Amino acid sequence: MRTLPHAIDIFRRYLYLILWLTAFIYFFDLSNQITGVDEDRINKPDRPLPSGKVTLAGAKKRWVVSLLAFLAITLYHPILLTETISWIIVVYFLEATSFGDHWFVKSCLAMGAGTWALLRGSWKAIAPLTPLAERYVLAMSLWTGLLTHIQDLRDIKGDAAIGRQTLPIAIGDSQSRWVITLSLMPVSLVGLWIGGILALAPVPIVGAHVFLGYRIIQKRGALYDHKTYMVSWSTLLVQSHSSFEP
Repeated sequence: MRTLPHAIDIFRRYLYLILWLTAFIYFFDLSNQITGVDEDRINKPDRPLPSGKVTLAGAKKRWVVSLLAFLAITLYHPILLTETISWIIVVYFLEATSFGDHWFVKSCLAMGAGTWALLRGSWKAIAPLTPLAERYVLAMSLWTGLLTHIQDLRDIKGDAAIGRQTLPIAIGDSQSRWVITLSLMPVSLVGLWIGGILALAPVPIVGAHVFLGYRIIQKRGALYDHKTYMVSWSTLLVQSHSSFEP
């Protein structure tokens, strides 16, 4: 007799999570594209705004709707209010201030904090947050903050054109590749070890990092670097699947 109410509750929780994640991602994506038109004309000309598929005025209307929807979904079930407000603040500093143009704020702080909000909120929407889950979230947030610099390897031309100081621009393309591979990646692995994630699946996680490091040090053009960035997302998914099973 209790099975059906339990199943309905699980369905309700996952439906809420899907709605919240959709609003989370769409709000950021619109904010990023509205403020990054000049960069996208160089790095991603096929996006809706630089390609002319969507007008800037239309994108801004969608942005207002997405923000209101994000807040409405959260206020309907305010368990994720902290994560939602944190993400809105992060997006503001990242997209609407000059602080977001610096590599430390852009990648280390903003993307690390964004990952914290994303993973912590995803967990809380389904199950109570435990100390172990909090450790996992912090470890993954550190990992993301350190290795998000990988995406900037593909975007050097556009970032330089708008005056953004990403790590490859600040210290040089080749130097940044070695710094990411030989410094930031080992530190991120230590963070996964301390957080208890590395022990859950050491062989696939270490193997993914070795492969990722090999790709990072190759200089084969923006398309190759884009695929390397996709590999880093696959690595993130491997780690998330290993740890986030509430």
